[in-house]
Amino acid sequence: MEDKVRPILEAGFGAHQAGELEIAEGNYRHALKIKPDNSDALHLLGVVLMQKGDIEPAIHSIKSSLEIDPENPSALDHLGVMLADTGKLKEAIVCFTQALHLAPDYGSCWRNFGFAKELARDWSGAIEAYQKAIELEHNYAAAHAGLGGVLLQIGAFEEALETFDTAILLDPSHKPTLVKRAEVLRRLKRFSEAIIAYREIFSQPADKPSLTQYLGFCHAEDGNDTDALTEFNTALRLQPNMVDSALGAAGCLMRQGDLETAAMRLDSVLKRTPGHTQAMAYRTILHQLADEKDKASQITNLDRDISIVELPLPDGHVDKLNYISELAEALNKNPTLRTDPPAKSTRGGQQSGELSIFDNPIVESFISTLHKFLQEYLISLAPRPNHPHFRIIPNKYRLDCWSTLLNAEGYQLPHSHPSAWLSGVYYVQLPPEIKCADETHAGWIEFGASGYGLPDHSGPLRLITPKVGHMVLFPSYFLHRTVPFHSETQRISIAFDIVPI
Repeated sequence: MEDKVRPILEAGFGAHQAGELEIAEGNYRHALKIKPDNSDALHLLGVVLMQKGDIEPAIHSIKSSLEIDPENPSALDHLGVMLADTGKLKEAIVCFTQALHLAPDYGSCWRNFGFAKELARDWSGAIEAYQKAIELEHNYAAAHAGLGGVLLQIGAFEEALETFDTAILLDPSHKPTLVKRAEVLRRLKRFSEAIIAYREIFSQPADKPSLTQYLGFCHAEDGNDTDALTEFNTALRLQPNMVDSALGAAGCLMRQGDLETAAMRLDSVLKRTPGHTQAMAYRTILHQLADEKDKASQITNLDRDISIVELPLPDGHVDKLNYISELAEALNKNPTLRTDPPAKSTRGGQQSGELSIFDNPIVESFISTLHKFLQEYLISLAPRPNHPHFRIIPNKYRLDCWSTLLNAEGYQLPHSHPSAWLSGVYYVQLPPEIKCADETHAGWIEFGASGYGLPDHSGPLRLITPKVGHMVLFPSYFLHRTVPFHSETQRISIAFDIVPI
């Protein structure tokens, strides 16, 4: 039987390497008709399906191959890649760990492992994995680029620039790496160099919309709204559906006081993408600036659409104080915690990576309980056909969770959660100084203020006193912040997002 299957697999593999995916798939399926339990055929079929974008059948095929041959590092690596791409980070990391146990010198698997860790915001783990890939293959451009991306995320800009330069020497034409290098120059406020870099990257006539958008970012970040607006308008004239250019233009116009034109830019985004998170946040601020309180309240109702609820204890836990204490202790031991991550809103504290990958039973029980509660909560919501956000309630989503540990004088900047639909924060530990009878609202969560460099407004705010064991749920486009506080006790919370998929 093996003698009959082998030539078919070899023919399929030859077609596969030549990029003839349909022919390769046909050969692999033919081999499986002859021998349904051939692990190589199942694995290779899964790879073809992955490359065609048929992810669920690809995952099923590779999992089937691993049931027959569980010690195939290549199959484990391919499965890990797909699981990571579909948001199943904990399962992906298990696959990569198993593959690397079997093949410690598997360079591309270390690179993929680094990317999974990066998606999980485990920056230290990602750096370690990328560095291992580079140690094994010094000229591995993708690993250098991945490492540069993580260094950019953690604010190590000079190191990131050097790492991207190495990646570009190895692969000079890889546009995503070139773009990230230019972003580093922006973060270093070397705007003239960034502009030169963007002009070199996007030098073809077809690139003009992207070029002008990036130039708009440079000018806006440099405080030059006039030139930024010129570039954003050029990008929109060439390609009207560029959301980031429309948002950038709207921000410039709001700072310049041209609220009518800013409204047109935002409405164009919301017409194409009803409920767009960032556009909804901007539109709310614009209504407040225009003193259109009723219109602002129609889309951002701080009383109606913010819920305060107590999360039940996980099964098997009856002592609330003991459970909360154990949870706080576990969160303090999370190795992914980073102080004041530059790409996030936390200041004067620490923020973790994705909690679902944290191998801790008390954290796992919390996430399981939260997931069950949110499933029931979403089912209880009634769609509102005339509301751009609530017209559709997501039924397919992933749950992202992370912890925030704020120290004395810690706070969070005003922000929204652009990729999510529903967000929330659960309070694990609060300093005794945070209390209801406090006119300064120290340590409270505040909704409704402006943010993202947009003008302040005189519209209503809602301030909520945190309470241990309770959580605040809100639409993800609601701008919110933590008011600074003074205490020797940490303020510990778990934030989470429902992200439609």
